[in-house]
Amino acid sequence: MEGIWVRLISAQALDSYIRFREHTNRSLAERMGSAKYRSTISHLRSGARTTCGPEFARKIEKALEAPTGSLFVAEVATASSGTTRRGRVA
Repeated sequence: MEGIWVRLISAQALDSYIRFREHTNRSLAERMGSAKYRSTISHLRSGARTTCGPEFARKIEKALEAPTGSLFVAEVATASSGTTRRGRVA
């Protein structure tokens, strides 16, 4: 599978931004536009997940008023790279 994914630079930095802005996973998800984002935010925040789509990353940074590119870095996923959508080795 080819595509562009973004990798969370630091779960600790994400957690710090969320705390600084006085959000919970739920309130951040709602600010991003959907309560269904809560579980993905939780997984990113805990380090259980390290990647997401670029639009999701943009929504997080915007909702947290974080500078663009301060929490996520773009990566190109290819079928030959040996990584799956969530960044784990296949």
